[in-house]
Amino acid sequence: MTSAQITARTKNPTKRLILIAAKLAITGALAWYLFGEIDLRKSGAHLANFDIGWGILALLVLALLFFIAAFRWQIYARALGIPLAIGTAFRLYLIGQFFGQILPAGIGGDALRVWLLARRGVALGTSAASVVLERLTGLLGLLVLMALLLPLTFTFVDDTAARLTIIILLVGGVGAISAVFGLSFVPRLIKQWRVPAVISKMADAASDARRSGLMLKPAASVFFLSLLMQLLAVLSVFLLALGLGMDLPALACLALVPVVLLVSTLPISLAGWGVREGAMVATLGFAGIENSQALALSILFGLALLALSLLGAIFWLVQGR
Repeated sequence: MTSAQITARTKNPTKRLILIAAKLAITGALAWYLFGEIDLRKSGAHLANFDIGWGILALLVLALLFFIAAFRWQIYARALGIPLAIGTAFRLYLIGQFFGQILPAGIGGDALRVWLLARRGVALGTSAASVVLERLTGLLGLLVLMALLLPLTFTFVDDTAARLTIIILLVGGVGAISAVFGLSFVPRLIKQWRVPAVISKMADAASDARRSGLMLKPAASVFFLSLLMQLLAVLSVFLLALGLGMDLPALACLALVPVVLLVSTLPISLAGWGVREGAMVATLGFAGIENSQALALSILFGLALLALSLLGAIFWLVQGR
């Protein structure tokens, strides 16, 4: 092994550790700020009085959301020639969700899904393409929903700075999808430039994903599934709000919660914790919701996602590896 290879091997773990430490620091800083600004006793009282019946309904809605996500992944997998049964897709998706909740790395769960498919004899690039497509289509569905609801959102959000922030988030999301789409056209050119291997691999995966994603049948069906998933996520939050006895109108929830969901996708904290709570408090404030209630709602939503992802831990243990 050459000295250059040794250096590359030692640098990558260091960079990963720095990234993990940064995400943990951001999560801790956001939690510290929120806990300092919000009366935690009030939030605790809201949680203590939560109606578990509404919570069970919210869990069922989220379970349906996860199943649709697995079905969305299966559609693209089959378009790429991967023989992935819906039961297997659902199981692997939940395993990925579990590790995405507990691993500091923002894409840990997605990387695990790629690895699990590769262990089943699927080419690594094809596995990565299926996951890239599933993720990007989900983001696209959320962006389209936000764009359609923007007039309704702005009826609640009357602050100029907040409106500008929402527009920047939308533009940034579109830019991220466009960047991956553009990257898919130049995998060979990237190799000629000798750029880092991770970018080259991403370009290969994006290229495979683009060729499959542009197929009309899978693209159209998956897009509508993605819109349905985002609406189910909003519904689950609304059900949790009902369980907390919050005076949150359904229209306000529909207008504001997608903004929270988009902010939560930013890979800057551990499983979205801290970022989601801050976004929920700031966003629902435009609907007249108290900070303590909004914080309790966000914590419940995060715990609901975590509870369902524990099924992935069970699947992981049952398969014996």
